[in-house]
Amino acid sequence: MKTLIPLFLALALVSAACGASEEDPESSPPAVVAGWAEAVEARDFDAATGAVFEPSMVIVLAAENNLPAAETAAMLADGVTPAVAAAYWSSFRDGFDAFAGRPISTLNVGASEELEAGDVRWAVVTVRAQEDASAPVFTRDEGGWFVDLVASLAPGFIEPLAAYLESLPADADGDAVRQAYVDVVIPALWAAIDAGGHDDDFTRRALALIEAAGA
Repeated sequence: MKTLIPLFLALALVSAACGASEEDPESSPPAVVAGWAEAVEARDFDAATGAVFEPSMVIVLAAENNLPAAETAAMLADGVTPAVAAAYWSSFRDGFDAFAGRPISTLNVGASEELEAGDVRWAVVTVRAQEDASAPVFTRDEGGWFVDLVASLAPGFIEPLAAYLESLPADADGDAVRQAYVDVVIPALWAAIDAGGHDDDFTRRALALIEAAGA
C-alpha cells in the first residue's frame, strides 16, 4: 500500500500545539478532528477509521492504489478490513511525521463553520498555527460528524480520482464504485468548491470531475 504523504501536507505546514478547544463537546467537528489525529498518532487504527466517513476512505484508498474495482466494491459494501486500515493509517502516520517533523497529534485544531453542499451538511474545521497559515479539514454529517478524506484531499487529489473513475470496468463492480462517486465524491467536491479558498483552476478541474462522475 502506498504511503499517502500528499494527504494534509498543508496541515503539516501549520502543525503546532494540539487539540480542540476545551469548550467543544466531544461530538463537535473540532473535537472529532482532534480525536482522529490523536487516534492516528496512538496507532489506535479502529478509532482512526471510526472517526472518518468510511466510504471516502475507501475511495481514497482505491484511487491512490489503483485497486481492482471488485476490491473497492467489496470494501464499500463491507467496510475496510482491520489489516487494510492498519496498513493505511500506519503509513499515513509515519509519512506525516517524516514530512512535518512532528506528530500529527500536535495539530492545532480551531473552530468550524457549517455549510450545505451536494445535499449534505458539512462543517469545515480550521487547523491553524499562525494568522496567515491555515488549512481546512472537512467533516460530514452522517448522523454524527466524521472526517471526510475526499473533501479534505480535494485540492491535490482531483487527477487520481478522475483517472480511477475512467479506469472502472463496465460491470457490476464498476457500477458500484461509480455510484459511490455520485454519493461520496460529488458532494465532497461541491463542499470544497463552496467553502472557497481554492483557485479557479481547482474549481475548473473539480467541476469537470463532477460532470464526469454524474454522467
